[in-house]
Amino acid sequence: MTRSVRFGLLMAVTAGTLAVVPRIGATPEQVREIRVVARNMTYYADGADEANPPIRLVPGEQVRVIFRNEDRGMSHDFGIPAFGVGTGIIQYGTEKGIVFRVPAKPASATYTCTPHAAMMSGSILSAK
Repeated sequence: MTRSVRFGLLMAVTAGTLAVVPRIGATPEQVREIRVVARNMTYYADGADEANPPIRLVPGEQVRVIFRNEDRGMSHDFGIPAFGVGTGIIQYGTEKGIVFRVPAKPASATYTCTPHAAMMSGSILSAK
């Protein structure tokens, strides 16, 4: 069973609201889906207006990140080096998904685009 988490609750960006993936954990059998898009040399999550938003994960949950490159003429990837996961480089107009289990020990990490880390990175917040 998969569960898609859209940004209708905490991820909605309204006047002055910070974009944050909700801290909704999936059961061990479920996979929480997060959609990330590369556009204008930044990451956006499920159409949120804020660039490179922090992503909150729950230790031990299983997550599927669907990464789409909408940055014409550019190649990008999405990776979380501290978790040892990444999509590899993808071209404009394509998408790739990765599925991983968040480490059981709460930690902070960074998501990044390998070729453009100076502009394309954000925080992964993992806490119970």
